[in-house]
Amino acid sequence: MASQFSPRVPVPQGGASLMVAFQLKGKKVLVVGTNNVAASRVLAVLEADGQVSLLGDRAHLCQELEYRMAQDQITWVGSQFTADLLDDHDLVFVCESDETDSIVECCHQRRVFVNVTDSNDQCDFFMTSTHRDQSLQIAVSTNGQASKLSNRIRRHIAGSLPARLGDAVRRVGLLRQKVRQSDPSAAARSRRMKWLAQICEYWSMDRLAQLSDRDMEDLLSAYHHDEGYESIDNSTVLAPLGTNYTTSPSGHTRDASITLVGAGPGDPDLLTVAARKAIEEADLVLADKIVPAGVVALVKCELRIARKFPGNADAAQEEFNCMALEALHQGKRVVRLKQGDPFLFGRGGEEVLFFRKHGFTPRILPGLSSAVAGPLLTGIPLTHRSVASQFLVTTGTGAKNSPAPLPTYEPCRTDVFLMAIHRLGALTTDLITKQKYPADLPCAIIERASCSDQRIIWGKLDTIVDILDSAGGSRPPGLLVVGHAIHVLKSEGYPDSGVTSTLLSQSLDQSNSLLQLHDPEGIC
Repeated sequence: MASQFSPRVPVPQGGASLMVAFQLKGKKVLVVGTNNVAASRVLAVLEADGQVSLLGDRAHLCQELEYRMAQDQITWVGSQFTADLLDDHDLVFVCESDETDSIVECCHQRRVFVNVTDSNDQCDFFMTSTHRDQSLQIAVSTNGQASKLSNRIRRHIAGSLPARLGDAVRRVGLLRQKVRQSDPSAAARSRRMKWLAQICEYWSMDRLAQLSDRDMEDLLSAYHHDEGYESIDNSTVLAPLGTNYTTSPSGHTRDASITLVGAGPGDPDLLTVAARKAIEEADLVLADKIVPAGVVALVKCELRIARKFPGNADAAQEEFNCMALEALHQGKRVVRLKQGDPFLFGRGGEEVLFFRKHGFTPRILPGLSSAVAGPLLTGIPLTHRSVASQFLVTTGTGAKNSPAPLPTYEPCRTDVFLMAIHRLGALTTDLITKQKYPADLPCAIIERASCSDQRIIWGKLDTIVDILDSAGGSRPPGLLVVGHAIHVLKSEGYPDSGVTSTLLSQSLDQSNSLLQLHDPEGIC
């Protein structure tokens, strides 16, 4: 085993607690005490469907505990602690007792986890400050350091959450059940998880909360026609979303229009004024799946999200073309909302030709491409004197999800690969072995550029795959930047390998204030 530290392995940062969601259903919990703290612990256990035994002086029950006793919600087991009480209990809360030390000692001897109010050193676990909205629970812990402050932090987090988040969790849970029932084999487990993860990633919280039964049936239909579904021939073309879209040329009016809108990298503030106006005035918006929620949230009219999963991009494109054409014949103003720029690997040219063929001339509104904006927002110059005199934008995926032709290595160039992260391993291997890229060439993955959860994965060509895996995998959309210019503006705060998460405002500040500019010697 190599003794040298590998940058691919995360370094443990001690002092944390293991945050878990403990399943209490069918388990028994002993609560010691009769005060209001004990009452709060009882409520938490009951909400988790646990069974509560209460130990304490019955004559001094607080009002809430007295009510729960009268309603048979809890069981009183006496006022004196004995070790055999632990035989059939899974957890213990000591909220008030003159026997705390002996109770804790017995719990440790019998390997029963115990929490003692206001005594961190005696606790096996801490309680968290919890926000709950139906099945959604968000827990805040200060590891026993500042429990009162955790309540304020929890309120701050809860106040920033979108409305109806609990409804979104409930509806997605129901969708998950339906998908599992429709494709129950163990072999399909990975596919089901990936499919549902993409729904959760690309749909806005508002749309998830409003998932109707019809929406779920439409989504299940899409799932059954995606590549890899074991019961369906992969050559099957997607049926449109519950409607028979025809393309009769008659009846379209002068008000009908089709506009191809570039949504930019993701931050709504980076939309052009013309793009925002087109979205606001549309009757129907047909959005790419990877358009971030912040931009999609601007849509106030009918909205459809592309069902482009691996293997069915052509069928999904045809479906959207039919939807748009039908709406145009009804005299509607249609916006085709495309991530980045419509003509940069966005099939924009194909759509222009399609609509021209059917008598409509699309209006084109360019968008800020993530190929340029992403590196800029993370402090990576695509060109820099004496380092990179040119840059190349290419795709990492060809037609029908096939490998794309790759460029040969040029040391004075920065390469940006779009649509490449899902096949990163094969891509980096081909670049090194076939295109003669140096294995230690700096590279970076930029995910969700300009969004609040923007993330940068730093590494080298031969390590970037492992670093991404150690960071929990990809969070699309993302792009890969390769070249010596990556490190030109990097400050001391950035690692040579690993993960950096930044807010948009932080990224702009960092990229504008990186002071250690230099011209690495003799690369070009």
